[in-house]
Amino acid sequence: MARLAAPVLAVLGALAALLLLAPLLPELQPPARAALVAAVPPLALIGAAAYVLGPLTRIPLALAALAAAGLLATAAAAALGAHGAGTLPETLLAIALGLLFARVFDVGAFVVGLPVVIGVVDLVTTLPSATVRTWPMPVSAGDPLLLELPSWSAQTAAGEISIATVLFLAALQGYAVRERLRPAGAAVGMTVGLLLAYLLEWRTDRAMPFTAFVAGGFLLACSDALPRWLRGGGIERG
Repeated sequence: MARLAAPVLAVLGALAALLLLAPLLPELQPPARAALVAAVPPLALIGAAAYVLGPLTRIPLALAALAAAGLLATAAAAALGAHGAGTLPETLLAIALGLLFARVFDVGAFVVGLPVVIGVVDLVTTLPSATVRTWPMPVSAGDPLLLELPSWSAQTAAGEISIATVLFLAALQGYAVRERLRPAGAAVGMTVGLLLAYLLEWRTDRAMPFTAFVAGGFLLACSDALPRWLRGGGIERG
């Protein structure tokens, strides 16, 4: 646990600093480029947070404590009307729930089936919608199902990501840990998927299927380990 604490504190501390200090950071121009600068580091740190917390999937009491702390902090942030500041506890809650999902539904078929099915569903429901996403955008009304990435020194959002996407990412990270499917590589692949989805959304002003990009990143990153896992009967377990 002591070895786990240092990277967890480093990643969560960096994420907290970016979110809480955003109003104090210098406002950049033009706004579109400023949104890119403000959104990319927190997205990368969300992926890193899932990675450093991933080993907790083997420690149920720690996972339950993390979920409880995230839930209480999320409720407190909502009561205070926090926007960007509420992203950190919501992230912790989503990651804890995702890792709990991987532990409770410890079924081999989910390791491959979940990213394929959820990824395809996200693709076919998001891409045809043509929903406009032009960053930065006005701050939302505090939707608890969205993680808001605040702009620097401006009352706008530089980006947002669904809490379901973070939960999904954490669940896949939990499976990567439990099944020994290169957890570090899986984390990198899924984080790259998050960043690519945001960059495409920022560039095209259209909503992108973040969850599908995360699923694709996971499958690509684990593509060399999955055949060995399949030959070992991993998909039949559970």
